[in-house]
Amino acid sequence: MVRSLLLALALLLTAGLAPLARAQDATPAASPVAEAIPDLTGVAPQWLEGERKDAFAAFMADALATCAVPGASVAVVQNGEVVFLEGFGVRHVGRSAPVTPDTLMDIGSVTKSFTATYAATLVDAGLVSWDTPVIDLLPDFTLSDPEVARRLTLADLYSAASGLPRRDLELVLDFNSFTPRRLLAEVATLPLTAPVGERYQYSNQAFAIGGYAAAAADGAAPDGLLQGYELGVRARVLDPLGMERSTFDLVEVLRGDYATPHATGISGTPEPVSLLREGNFVKAVAPAGALWSSAREMAAYLQMQLGHGLAPDGDRVVSVENLERTWAPGVAIPPNPELPPVLNASMQHYGLGWAIGDYGGLTLISHSGGTFGFSTEVAFLPEADLGIAVLTNESTCGGLIAYAAQYRLFELVFDQEPRAADEFTAFLNAAMAQREAVVAKLQPVDESAAAAMAGRYTNLDLGEIAIRREGREVILDAGEVQSRLRALQLVPGGPLVYVPIDPPLTGAPMWLTVQPNAAGQMTPVITLVNEPTEPPLLYPFTPVATAAGAAATPAA
Repeated sequence: MVRSLLLALALLLTAGLAPLARAQDATPAASPVAEAIPDLTGVAPQWLEGERKDAFAAFMADALATCAVPGASVAVVQNGEVVFLEGFGVRHVGRSAPVTPDTLMDIGSVTKSFTATYAATLVDAGLVSWDTPVIDLLPDFTLSDPEVARRLTLADLYSAASGLPRRDLELVLDFNSFTPRRLLAEVATLPLTAPVGERYQYSNQAFAIGGYAAAAADGAAPDGLLQGYELGVRARVLDPLGMERSTFDLVEVLRGDYATPHATGISGTPEPVSLLREGNFVKAVAPAGALWSSAREMAAYLQMQLGHGLAPDGDRVVSVENLERTWAPGVAIPPNPELPPVLNASMQHYGLGWAIGDYGGLTLISHSGGTFGFSTEVAFLPEADLGIAVLTNESTCGGLIAYAAQYRLFELVFDQEPRAADEFTAFLNAAMAQREAVVAKLQPVDESAAAAMAGRYTNLDLGEIAIRREGREVILDAGEVQSRLRALQLVPGGPLVYVPIDPPLTGAPMWLTVQPNAAGQMTPVITLVNEPTEPPLLYPFTPVATAAGAAATPAA
């Protein structure tokens, strides 16, 4: 989702300001304790019990306290058994209700692996094949190149290499209006920026359409794709695994034990995120990120994955062949120089809804999930019959905790030196120092800049925004989300840019400038760092005209 499976931790921890800090040469370096993992091929892991189990629980408690994350829940599966299942912290910051193994949280983009598993069950049933053209399932599907659209297959949509570029900001700023029908219309206008299968491009829109295509193969009507998808995943994946409380329905979530989502802005303090906003955002591309689950039920999912398609009760959910097809390494994922080397090693290729990598010579299959207010990590080592699921109710540092827990577990069961705690602390300290350095440079928006920006504007891709004064503050209002703006000088002596400082927009590495358009009008331009290894995207806006033809400007 916003930060997706492959969380750029530096961006997360600096509350979206890391791209700005990079311009000031303040990027945190990888920790010197990120040493090479020894070869573990053929090494049997020790059981997570006794002192090892106590050490792992202590690590989780300490990590939450260090990172000010309200709560987390963790499940560890080893040799088919659930050997660790605990909750830590609280469901809502400042309140006492604890996180339990049954506390529901949105698992974000980990949903993608459920979607791919659902599709695998349909392949088993003979309803579709991985090579079925999408257009055979969704006749309204097209792309900016119709010939590519005719050839694009179901597997291509799950591969992160469909040729469709990543376009998350469209979802963040305009999620209330997204439906399956609109999603199909939107992707038809996006440029194809690479040949199919040749370049890693993580697209929530592509994956969502893949989920709806699977639902169509399963009998969903064209006007019932979302409901059909949810019912299909329920019938073919969740129910066979006994995941009774896992759901796509926010109303169902609110009936029981659930956590409040939280995000951290420039204050460094986690703040609650509206549950309605969270729910509506993930629903915009439901097959890519809308599933709510708990540590207990994610343990059953891990047991099925490590059991090569068998549910904990021994019933087959999906065939070995088609489950392992989702694990097969596909397009290469470019390494991110901002991440610790061990993380880059864990995410070398993308399969179908999974990242495929390496830990000490063992195959590591994983996926992270990030929404407005939750962070999740699910990872397993098939050769070691070991897996972990970490769910947290905070979207910034919670992602780092989830990764750190994964590696601390591996260290404990393989009797390795305890580098994860050091790595976690070193990276956190560097990122927090970077954030503080950037925050110290933020300035109020001055009167002239506020006047130049004020108005209503529209962009073909992002929809309508308004920029207005509220007392001393200048507000960017996109309808679904709003944020105060602050001025920042990227380069000494250079022009000011304007950055959002309130969640969830602080999670997007973006800033505004004011530039003249072709008509000479001063209008805003949003710059977004879409992927750390790619050039930023530019979104120029034009004034919204009133009925009389003049640009509309809200009253002060």
